[in-house]
Amino acid sequence: MKKLSVLLVLILTVVFCFSAAWAGDYPTKPITMLIPFGAGGSTDLLGRALANDTESYLGKPIVPINKTGAAGGIMYSTLKNAKPDGYTIGWASLSVNTCTNIGNVPFDYTAFIHVCRIGYTGMPIAVRADAPWKTIPEFVAYAKKNPGKIKIGNAGTGSGTHLTAVLVEKVLGIKVIHVPLGAKRRVPSLLGGEVEAICVPLPEAAPQVKAGNFRFLMMTTAKRAPLFPNVPTLMELGYKIDMELFNSVALPKGTPESVVAKVRDSFHKGSQGPTFVKIAKQKGFTISFLAGKEFADYIAMQDKKIANAMKAGGLVKKTKK
Repeated sequence: MKKLSVLLVLILTVVFCFSAAWAGDYPTKPITMLIPFGAGGSTDLLGRALANDTESYLGKPIVPINKTGAAGGIMYSTLKNAKPDGYTIGWASLSVNTCTNIGNVPFDYTAFIHVCRIGYTGMPIAVRADAPWKTIPEFVAYAKKNPGKIKIGNAGTGSGTHLTAVLVEKVLGIKVIHVPLGAKRRVPSLLGGEVEAICVPLPEAAPQVKAGNFRFLMMTTAKRAPLFPNVPTLMELGYKIDMELFNSVALPKGTPESVVAKVRDSFHKGSQGPTFVKIAKQKGFTISFLAGKEFADYIAMQDKKIANAMKAGGLVKKTKK
């Protein structure tokens, strides 16, 4: 029995030493970065720019791969099942809270190591430039006189933009129709008059606002967007709503802490790189790094907000494993 115990200790020591050495050599080959949405969108462009500026700090290529479907569920399922060795990284977002709460996947956001938040953008309500409402009070007054007449487009039922619009409807005390258009149809639908408004990530509608076709009626973040400082927030008018579309870096559970630390440090430095900073500024993305307990508390709060918004929207929160 004593010999068996000594042998076990020796085996564990060897394994520990081998693992430590292996983790210390990380990385030794290219790294895959999974992106939950399609090529050309703001999530994709930001992720690719960040990968470009982070490569030099990790010392190996970072290869972005779009894993689309199930509102992010395909990417998160792939990441969850990946080997926890640091060679598969997820470019996560608020979608990790939305697709898990609505039940697109049989797990919740705690299925991952959430390494760090890189930043966030707003999900404002945009209307056409020729819309009759130029202020939030005007919009509210019209909506209350005409319940159910305003249609607000979103990316899909249970998406961040849908749930943000649900909360806007609730806090403003109005009745609107939520239209799940899909991410690609939102902007064209508003341009064509199919809907009266859309809830949309700021980067996707910003070009239309700058071109004079759209107007951002309100911001749903706590602070005004630096790119559009004249657009008021609902918080300023006393409405309690603060929704951010964050982007972050995630790893599979079980990834060695030394690898996690290197990934965290490298992406922090990469987020200050010239390509990423330029794209972020152009897209209205606020670079705001969070890690450790601060980020853990933040993402837990986002999950709670999403769960509450789904209940407010009449969406069933399915049991998660």
